[in-house]
Amino acid sequence: MKQIHPQTRLSGFTLTELLVTLAITGILATVAYPLYRDHVRAANLRAAHAALLENAQFMERFYAQRGSFKANSTTWPELPVKEAGGFCIRLNGNPRGARADKFMLKAVAKDHEGEPRVLKLDGGLSAVLCGRSDSRCTDGKAYFGGGGDKECRPFG
Repeated sequence: MKQIHPQTRLSGFTLTELLVTLAITGILATVAYPLYRDHVRAANLRAAHAALLENAQFMERFYAQRGSFKANSTTWPELPVKEAGGFCIRLNGNPRGARADKFMLKAVAKDHEGEPRVLKLDGGLSAVLCGRSDSRCTDGKAYFGGGGDKECRPFG
């Protein structure tokens, strides 16, 4: 067994140094996490907006070929982009009885608790961000219901 000379000093960290380091790391994490979460939410919203724009272009091409935004009197056409950035994307409103010369696209977060906002885009490419909505990705419909969006403001 090797003996340590009494004047030799062992190197390492003291408990106080470790606790101070942990405290500083905790403070930095507390500040950084909300900023990171907000950044991710904004990026997901931008991805949903890009998907809405792509679907709007599809709808315009569909209208140019058929003279209507509807596939028939009771259904909307199938969108090429159905989800992006954690949002599901569908046309908004029941196609039965809807005008054939207008459409509204809607992106609803799959995790409604983590992201309650919804993004809507009309045929004129005007985007609106709503703070709350009754729409859910899990409702089993091919389209979102027309109402239930609250706290809406222009997006962009």
